[in-house]
Amino acid sequence: MKKIVPHVVAASVLAASSSVAAIELGADTELSFNATLASNYLFRGVSLSDDDFAVQGGADLAHGSGLYAGIWASTYDNGGDTETEVDWWAGYGFDLSDSLSLDVGVTRYYYPSVGGHTTEWYAGAAIADATVTLFYDQHIEQWYFQGGYDFTLPADVVLSAHVGYTEPDEASGFYDLGLTASYAINDHIEVFGGAVYHEEEKDNYVAGVNFYF
Repeated sequence: MKKIVPHVVAASVLAASSSVAAIELGADTELSFNATLASNYLFRGVSLSDDDFAVQGGADLAHGSGLYAGIWASTYDNGGDTETEVDWWAGYGFDLSDSLSLDVGVTRYYYPSVGGHTTEWYAGAAIADATVTLFYDQHIEQWYFQGGYDFTLPADVVLSAHVGYTEPDEASGFYDLGLTASYAINDHIEVFGGAVYHEEEKDNYVAGVNFYF
């Protein structure tokens, strides 16, 4: 099953990695950890680090039934000051066939330095190498649609295409596009680089390295 991973959808990395290291906890449960050094924290086409570096990391807990939960944190720029964002989520993913899976869940975004928070619900489907996901943030009152597709190139380079569309409840919508190339050096290290276009923002770029434990 190709799972829709909330913090990958939201954060600087534009494509989920195929390299995952996990710890078997027993009772059909796995625990995995990840860390990222990124040249930019991009969220749906917008830089949240003021085009500066970001340090990110998290943990994921998955059960064989399809239930999962996780936590993830990143540095971000808040008016010139470096602050911390912490996200946590829970969801349920299941297969309908060998090539089709569904995923539903909720993500809580929390900004401890400023005391802000928001909650976003999501539902999506993965069809072979493609994903489509619909998000709704109940505090911002905003919809977000995301589609993605992974292409495997020679030398095991993965090219991930992304299209997103934001639709606020009481404002005009706008779209963003992204393209990322990633290469897994081994099961624990992956390098990536990409670019995004946002209809109402300047173009943004990102490069970095992911670590999986």
